[in-house]
Amino acid sequence: MVTEDKTISNLILRYRFGALLIWLGVFTWAPFIFLRAIGEKPPFLLFLPFHLIGVIGGARLRALARQDLGLPSPKRNLLHLAGHGLVLLGILVWGPYLFLKLVLGQRVDVMNYLPFHLIGVLGGVGLHLVSYLSERNRRNT
Repeated sequence: MVTEDKTISNLILRYRFGALLIWLGVFTWAPFIFLRAIGEKPPFLLFLPFHLIGVIGGARLRALARQDLGLPSPKRNLLHLAGHGLVLLGILVWGPYLFLKLVLGQRVDVMNYLPFHLIGVLGGVGLHLVSYLSERNRRNT
């Protein structure tokens, strides 16, 4: 019994650590945005790996912990699928940026792409939240 409680406690801790990693990955951009606001030009590619490690690593950690805990996967409804689509479009915005910058070697301003990325990702997360809340309300009534 103690071992099972300890295992569940470790899985919950892993789930919470995954959530923390996601938030750290998101807030990696706070210094970048601050530096841009005061007129500096920090290197975008210096911040990107930390963002990706936090967001992708945290999401994977949460998903694995959820699976190990035996929790059901979230219900897939139209809002949830639309949320995934928006997140995917928000990520794909960076394709042309990376092509122009890394392949063609052109000077590209990150601020031309960042608003579209944020609209897609935050809009998708918002749809996931609405989907979750509507599903929870439907179960409680």
